[in-house]
Amino acid sequence: MKLTISIPTYNRNAILKENLKYLLPQMTTDCKILILDNHSDTPVKEFLEDLIIEYKHIEINVIRNSNNIGLTANILRCFEMCTDDWLLVLGDDDKVKDGAINQILYDIKRYEDNHFISYAWDEPSFQRKNDLTTIGINELIDSFESIGVILFTSASVYNVPKVIKSISYGNFFQSTYAPHLVMLFMSLGDSGKSVLSCNEIVINKGFETPFHLRWDQIFFYQMVLLLRLPLKPTTLYKLKNRLVELTRLWTIPHLIYTLVYINYDENEKKRPLILYHDIVRSFFYLDKRIVSKIIILFGYIIVRYPKLFKPILEYIYKHIKGKEFSPNNNLRI
Repeated sequence: MKLTISIPTYNRNAILKENLKYLLPQMTTDCKILILDNHSDTPVKEFLEDLIIEYKHIEINVIRNSNNIGLTANILRCFEMCTDDWLLVLGDDDKVKDGAINQILYDIKRYEDNHFISYAWDEPSFQRKNDLTTIGINELIDSFESIGVILFTSASVYNVPKVIKSISYGNFFQSTYAPHLVMLFMSLGDSGKSVLSCNEIVINKGFETPFHLRWDQIFFYQMVLLLRLPLKPTTLYKLKNRLVELTRLWTIPHLIYTLVYINYDENEKKRPLILYHDIVRSFFYLDKRIVSKIIILFGYIIVRYPKLFKPILEYIYKHIKGKEFSPNNNLRI
């Protein structure tokens, strides 16, 4: 075997089964599937039994965790359990494109001495004209379109022998919600190679996942903890600048709107304000723009008195967007 396609999953059995129907016909003798069931309510192996029998010529292993160990720990387990040289950590709610597996097998042969291959997204703003090889962590940080692109596990493959030695850092920095990037960054050094491929292998279907089955995006604000990695000062400076870009994507108004619409019990009324303070202090401090500082200050008042400001926010949102505000389209806490 050359490639393990590992799928960490929890309580998304129907979605997983549907997406496996696109993956399984592409499988060859050079790859296998490893499904890590994070103690789903209905065991994944039971739910997929008919599909496993239908494709019995393909090596499909389903491992069920004895407890739900959390998203990041299950991602790290994908690396730990991989016995092949290359690993694709495929989201259970993402659909592989036609020819994706053959493309990966072709690329890992071409780039066998690389640590990492990042594939283009199925969005116009993230399309690439040619493959780009970077050397060392600094070149990679300078070259990717956004941290979100390489954070997306389904569009990346890892050379396991080259990154697995850094799995202890991945475990220690699980709270970043990017342990796979921690492993990559700590393994690259000044000479490790990465490839930003112009090809696409997956369609990001995460936004089609039912709202109640999504992971809370609030945790991604903790990516700022990447700045605590034991990297060179120049590298941390570059990484900080890329994190600043996220403050323009996950905006403060976005956060304010969502926190105002959280419904808590009477004894938890202060929780939105606590969350707002924590997120501003730990993430949005990176945004040095004066206008952002002003919005942050007003945000404290708005989140403190949500009932007073809800009608105002709804009016502003509808006037700007031309539609009613829906918390489901924004950050979920």
